[in-house]
Amino acid sequence: MRVLALVALTLSLQAQAQSWSVEAFIGDAYNFRTRLEVEQDGFSRSLDADYDTRGFETPLYYILRGARWRDDRAWELAVIHHKLYLQNPPPGVESLSISHGFNIASLNRAWRSGPWVYRVGAGPVITHAEAAINGARYHGPYRLSGAALLAGGGWRLALGRSAYLAAELMATAAGADAELHGTPQARIRAGNVALHGLAGLGYEFR
Repeated sequence: MRVLALVALTLSLQAQAQSWSVEAFIGDAYNFRTRLEVEQDGFSRSLDADYDTRGFETPLYYILRGARWRDDRAWELAVIHHKLYLQNPPPGVESLSISHGFNIASLNRAWRSGPWVYRVGAGPVITHAEAAINGARYHGPYRLSGAALLAGGGWRLALGRSAYLAAELMATAAGADAELHGTPQARIRAGNVALHGLAGLGYEFR
């Protein structure tokens, strides 16, 4: 009987140690200058791009994240709707933005200690670029364009047993090579290194 009781207690503790969480964040990002190449039917420009994110302008910057926790470690799936607006377009480029957006879909490994949570991750970049180059206008399409790495950490404030507020800092490094459909066809090659500040809500299903 003692053995059965011990087994039952162990299974109960294991079940209690597993949970799922969902989170939603808004925020903004600081983008470091990175190399941008723009090509269009023999036209070519290369520059150190200065990007703005405009996180609170439509379409909003956001992050959605889901995780499966076991004890204090988790596997996460996340989508970062990052946005890039070129602030220093070169001659011939009237405007260029990746605002629908410079999306990063990542698989993360996370761990927590008390109210603190840390994570690293990687995944593909999916872009939707808009541009006006030598009078020709481009709008998309969505493209699997590159890859990204991320690392970050944050703090949680419990709002009861399951809900919580969260604040985070995160760094991302990514690159994308995207075609722009139109006449004539164009292409951009964009790197991005950014520091993100986030605030949001989460809920953990125990």
